[in-house]
Amino acid sequence: MKVDAQNHSLRIYTSYAIGQADKRYDFLYDQHKPGAAQFVKDNIYKTTPDDEYSFGLGYSYHLKEKCRLTFDLGYAKLIQDFPLPANGNTYFGKVYEIFFWRNKSYYHMIQVSPGIDYTIISKDINLGLILQGVGNISFHKNIPENNLSRKKIEYFATELYPGVFAEYKGIRASLSVRALHLKNRDDAIWNNELNIDKYNPFKIKFGLSFNFLKW
Repeated sequence: MKVDAQNHSLRIYTSYAIGQADKRYDFLYDQHKPGAAQFVKDNIYKTTPDDEYSFGLGYSYHLKEKCRLTFDLGYAKLIQDFPLPANGNTYFGKVYEIFFWRNKSYYHMIQVSPGIDYTIISKDINLGLILQGVGNISFHKNIPENNLSRKKIEYFATELYPGVFAEYKGIRASLSVRALHLKNRDDAIWNNELNIDKYNPFKIKFGLSFNFLKW
């Protein structure tokens, strides 16, 4: 008797990504008072890597025996602490102050992530390759030190991650490195006015997921 394969699955996932901070500040010399750029230069050593935490729901479709199409939808929180002038008047609307610093900021985003998996070794533990795109849609930006906060839906960045995975009984761990980064201009902070900005600091992502439903 022939039994149809289970081609569909749902999973929950979580991930953590760490990346080099974008430490460019030369554009401040042309756009701001010289003291602002000098302050960034003097304090650049305090900058830590960017942290990104995410979780959500994923769907997989077995296109072929070893090939799966995937689609993830979830929430992500990006934390950055590279000091830059914040657009307190033009973006956050805090007109009672003239100048703000962004020493730490929190970006709350929706992530839409289509991808493809290919299994190379299929035994008790499956090993394979992944290629995942990530579309980041920001809906809340917050600089808590100065009480700057704004809820606004805007496209933030597009990323592409190739990587590897290992899977055992529906539990999958993955490791991927960002190969492409197309970032929209961020008007919450003083920016280089590039839209789209193709600068791509090193970023690596660790993922963990569990398939809780198959059909």
